[in-house]
Amino acid sequence: MFINRAAFLVCLFYCFMLSAQTSSWEIVQAMGRGINLGNTLSAPVEGNWAPIVHEQYFVDVAQAGFSNVRIPADFFGSRTDGETSLWSSSANTADQYDGGIEDFTVSSIYLDRVENIIDWSLNQGLYTVLDFHGAELKTEFLETFNTTNSNYTHPTSAKRAADLMKFKSIWTQIANRFIDHPPELIFEVVNEPYFELNDDEMDFINLMIIDVIRSTGGNNSNRSIIITGGGANSYQAPSTIGDEVLNYDANLIASFHYYIPFNFTASSQEQYNDFNWGTNADKSTLDSHFDFVKNWSETNNIPVTLGEFAADNESGYNYNTGLYGNNGGPVSADRIEYHRYIAEQAIDRGFSFSAWCAGNKSTKTIHLRTDNPETNNIYPGVWVEEVKEALLSHGEWPTCYGPYNDEIIRNPDFECGISSQWSFSVLGSAEASLTETENVVYSGQTAAKIDVATSQGYNKVLLSNVIYDGDLNNKTLLIGCYAKSDTENISFKMRIKSLVDGDLIFVPSQVLELSNTYQYYQFEYVVPDLTENIQLQIMTGAHEGSYFFDAFDVQIVDTSLNSTDYNLPFIFVLYPNPTSSKINVKSDKSISQLRIFDVFGRIVLKTSQTKNINIEKFTPGIYSVDLMFLDGSFATKKIIKY
Repeated sequence: MFINRAAFLVCLFYCFMLSAQTSSWEIVQAMGRGINLGNTLSAPVEGNWAPIVHEQYFVDVAQAGFSNVRIPADFFGSRTDGETSLWSSSANTADQYDGGIEDFTVSSIYLDRVENIIDWSLNQGLYTVLDFHGAELKTEFLETFNTTNSNYTHPTSAKRAADLMKFKSIWTQIANRFIDHPPELIFEVVNEPYFELNDDEMDFINLMIIDVIRSTGGNNSNRSIIITGGGANSYQAPSTIGDEVLNYDANLIASFHYYIPFNFTASSQEQYNDFNWGTNADKSTLDSHFDFVKNWSETNNIPVTLGEFAADNESGYNYNTGLYGNNGGPVSADRIEYHRYIAEQAIDRGFSFSAWCAGNKSTKTIHLRTDNPETNNIYPGVWVEEVKEALLSHGEWPTCYGPYNDEIIRNPDFECGISSQWSFSVLGSAEASLTETENVVYSGQTAAKIDVATSQGYNKVLLSNVIYDGDLNNKTLLIGCYAKSDTENISFKMRIKSLVDGDLIFVPSQVLELSNTYQYYQFEYVVPDLTENIQLQIMTGAHEGSYFFDAFDVQIVDTSLNSTDYNLPFIFVLYPNPTSSKINVKSDKSISQLRIFDVFGRIVLKTSQTKNINIEKFTPGIYSVDLMFLDGSFATKKIIKY
């Protein structure tokens, strides 16, 4: 810490650490690696397309090491009473529709079954996605949006209004049933709508269902909701989600599916016949697609889950009959590598994933679903072992994505590369370079190395993290990192660049002297009122030599140092805070006098100035700043001098 210990102890007296609800970024990180319970509840009747599920399935999944299960379930067909076919599908008849959500009733027996299965999953500690998904959903609802389909319904028709009301009613009943379930239960609005709906239609439905879920209250008020866009499928689907949706709710997760190239992933079918995958070109194509999603995620500040991906069974093998297919299928090693590489690349980019598995009757099998105690299969279900291990084989979650440090510092360990979330600038006559090093690290695999060849001043060589514009009202940031140098007698500074009520403010730390071993350095920053955004900058331009940085962190402290002592009906901003030399005051009321008191209550300065008030000679510590206004009112704030 750059302030003296006594001052810091006084600071702690005013502070307490924040506790915050789990963000959608944290949910995605915790979801990690998972699997789909495919073709089970999404079939018209459970057991038609895959074996009926038993509790042992979730025991198998958890014991294998997966963290999430995605449960596709269809609520259309016989599972919900109420017809919409009675209403006209012709244009301009919407005003004839006078129904409501009470016209449609989801079967309580089916809801009980879904709840029972979800509870089995949650009881095993698995993040659980309830995904609205199925053939009857497609025919009764999604296809009615497709102008080329015989089920098409005109958007201004009474039937379209009834169809939307039915979908809304079903989601209302789902949300009410699970209102008290924990945040580990996640809702997914609808599966793969983009084959039938355009982007505007999907935006409308996303907003409608988000509102429905939130309106039920309870744990649904901030439960994570998975959404996707319309009009573009596969990896491009999230990019069609409109800004209105993205900015509407803080607890959204975007989803995409990946089955590219279809000629390989569906090669047990006669029309597809590429049984190999894994060349450099294959992987480069996948990398570019996943980078597209990652860049979209970062630009729009929304986490991503890969909801489905898979390739057909080896040579078209059917695990239910024990027979190979007539049309061949993927080579076993290439199928395994496809799963492994996608899992690796998803996790490396901060996506959670749920691999597609539809049980032992399907063309895409990972878990064999021998979990039925009534058929003497009371032992744990078996896996397609090599594929399971491929999905679980790759390293730890990188620290450059997700919710780390409330996203104030992104990519804090440089594990996703020095160019991800960081920018490097060299100004004036300084000469310097930034490289990634794997040999001189504090933790993990990589660190950042700055070589300054020609020095000019601290602020001429800058390594800057992304701008953070979240709410930091009445907060103090304790920003730390590990740093070293192999050059003697050099130092650096940390600095916060902020926008405060329209003014650009720079607050540096004191000079931080480096040694030849990694040491921890910390900088305390009290966020001024009316701060619009902040950016962490590392300043290394004062000395020639090599600098190494790794493992940044930030603690957020709620503090009275930057809050008023009274409930003020007016603006009062004091900045920079902390400061080493000067302070400024802003208010929308006329100021008559400013007084500064030390911790013993003694007046150390009295002035009518409001700009560039010099406190450079003050002893480091905490001071009270009192403002007296022309109307006789007054206000107080505290400030740190270092």
